[in-house]
Amino acid sequence: MKIWKYIEYVLLILSLIIFIVFFVANPTTTDSKMLDGYLGWAYILLAAALCLALVFPILNAFKSKKGIIGLLALIVGVVVVCGGIYLIAPGSPIEVNKAVDASTLKFTDAALYLTYLFIGASLVAVIWGIIRSAIAKR
Repeated sequence: MKIWKYIEYVLLILSLIIFIVFFVANPTTTDSKMLDGYLGWAYILLAAALCLALVFPILNAFKSKKGIIGLLALIVGVVVVCGGIYLIAPGSPIEVNKAVDASTLKFTDAALYLTYLFIGASLVAVIWGIIRSAIAKR
């Protein structure tokens, strides 16, 4: 398990270096190659996080029948929430320099709504954890 800690350190150091270089270079247009590199690194980190977030629960779920049922319930729940958010996303047109089709706008709105939902759920979980640990100490 020590290898994971070293991988974390390497990714953190690379991210900090790219972050500093990006803001020192301060690209002024969206056509900047530095912006492409920065977004590429962000996509790589996002893909790694998604893969790890999916692989470990799947591996742990197959240890028991209850784990498999829980994993299936989680998958159904995520699909229902994501589908519901996509259905209520307005996809309102905005003024931009490039032509953007309606499906892209709807997908972008849905992604923003999901982000807001996850941030809210994270805050509720943190507050609930604080309250729960305070009650458990008594």
